[in-house]
Amino acid sequence: MVVGLSYGGKTCSYSTLAAALGKLNIAGQNVQYKLRVYCMDPKSISMGQLYGQFDPVSHERSDGMLAIKYRVAASDQGPDRKWVMFDGPVDAIWIEI
Repeated sequence: MVVGLSYGGKTCSYSTLAAALGKLNIAGQNVQYKLRVYCMDPKSISMGQLYGQFDPVSHERSDGMLAIKYRVAASDQGPDRKWVMFDGPVDAIWIEI
């Protein structure tokens, strides 16, 4: 998680780091791997959509966006590093769950 003020360059900083690690991989230096960034804004969706929720009518549990993105990142067998990022303002509600 990258924390800072609004418009402080958080997205730009981790994007620049990811690009730099990719260029090191291409150059063959430091045995660095390329990055795959799976990014989402946690404030743009509800808590049920983010973490998953139970439907009391059908008694089915649906996965949230975090579980889906994490599953995609975990199932990728490539050598690339995977980052699952929350790119949005920190909120006490979603961070404590």
